[in-house]
Parts: sequence; structure tokens; C-alpha cells
Amino acid sequence: MTHHRSAVAAGVLAAALIVLFAYLSPGLALWLTFIPAMVIAYGCHLATTDRRPPDASRVLPIYLIGLAWQFLHFGEEFMNGFNRRWPTEVFGAQAMSLPLFVWINMFSYAAFAMGALAIYRGWRVPLLIAWFFAIMGAMGNAIGHPIYDLVSGDLAFPGIVTSLGYWVIGPILVHRLWTASRPQASATPDARPATASI
Repeated sequence: MTHHRSAVAAGVLAAALIVLFAYLSPGLALWLTFIPAMVIAYGCHLATTDRRPPDASRVLPIYLIGLAWQFLHFGEEFMNGFNRRWPTEVFGAQAMSLPLFVWINMFSYAAFAMGALAIYRGWRVPLLIAWFFAIMGAMGNAIGHPIYDLVSGDLAFPGIVTSLGYWVIGPILVHRLWTASRPQASATPDARPATASI
């Protein structure tokens, strides 16, 4: 797939996910978090990984550490009623049902796992999902949770403890996705592309 076509395909994917986020959002919750994060992720993807896939040996280890940490973060939120308190206390919206909260998270983690495969294989379009995890899952949680504490007036708002780990994981992941492009393949007749691009 050419660079132009992969950029358009990633844009279609981003737009479809934004529509889904808007539909599922309790009040403005996802409008002010997931949707801006997807726009930023798409911009970062166009500037970096859509042009040249990242070196999996540099990016994949920290990405998988971040994904593993996300399961612990979900556990803290699940045990402490994040699905009820986040929409109501931070955004003044109706609580999110527990089944919907679980399904959104499980669908996200399945997509993030595919993002890991995209990093490994150098698949351009799904690398958008890897960027979304870096922007929303890592940096979004790092920045967002202290804000939720302040808005709610509860310094122990669900998710704050594990969100602190993303102040380490997030910047490393974003930096490596941004800088760890693979070298261009040699333009010799025998040169073969290192990976397939979809």
C-alpha cells in the first residue's frame, strides 16, 4: 500500500472510531478525552509511523510493558467504581453501566494487542492504534487522573495510583514511537522490503 493510500485508510479508521466514541460517550466524557486523543494520534502517525514503520526491537518492549500496566490500571478502576464516578463526578453525566465499561476496555485491549502486532510486522494502518494507546492509554491516563482528582475533590479518585506509572512509561513510549523509524531499505535491484505494509 502506498504512503498516500495508507494515510487515507488510517484516516477512515480514525474517523470511524471517533464516530463510535461519540456514540458511546456518557455526556462529554469521551468527547473531551478519547476524541482529541485520536486526532492527536492520527497526526503523530502521519508524521512518523505512516512514513516509516518503527524498529520493533526499540518500541515493542516498552509498548508491551505499557499494555501490561494497563490491565493493572483497569483492575484499580474496576474495583473502585470508576464507571460510575468518572462520568458523574467529572463530567456531570449519567454513570456508565458496568457491562459497557468492561466491554469498552476489553475491545480497546484487543485493539491494542493488534497494535503490538502492527509494530512487530510494520503494518502501517494499524500503527494508528499503537499511537492511540500511547496518547490516550499512557499519556492520557498520566495527565487525566490528577485532573479527575482535582475536579472531583477526591485525591484517591479511582485509577490514580496506577496512573502514576504512566508518567514513566508514557514519555518513553511516545519518544520511541516518534524516533525509532527503521532505516530506509537500500535502493538496489536485490533489495527486498523488510515488512509488508497494510
